[in-house]
Amino acid sequence: MNINQKVYDLVSNKDIAFLFELNHKLKINKNGKFKYFKMNNFELDDVKNFLNNLDHDKIFTLIPFISINGRSDEPFIILSQQILITRDSTPVLLTNFIDTKINKTFELFNSNNDISYYTIFKYKSIEIDYKSINNFN
Repeated sequence: MNINQKVYDLVSNKDIAFLFELNHKLKINKNGKFKYFKMNNFELDDVKNFLNNLDHDKIFTLIPFISINGRSDEPFIILSQQILITRDSTPVLLTNFIDTKINKTFELFNSNNDISYYTIFKYKSIEIDYKSINNFN
């Protein structure tokens, strides 16, 4: 099996994959500028739209967070460690994971999630050095 395909298939198709899981196994170039995708509240169709607009054959790191006013320069709550995704990631898997994190956040802060908020995806593509394959299991 081609390692590129093996890593690509690993990324958020059956389980959520995190950057730290590959970070110590493969050399990863994480340079580059982050982009933002803002959603009013959070729905499956938004996630499908987001994934469909990603470049083919690239792996991305995603930091999901919520904000009351939708501004990244104001306080916000990060929902998860960096998630690895591709255009082919399973939208339902990603939506369920993030929705669970949102609900848990509101529960921890003793707040209702019936307030208006924005879910923001902070993301960028990463490059994996497949020459470091000897460390990958």
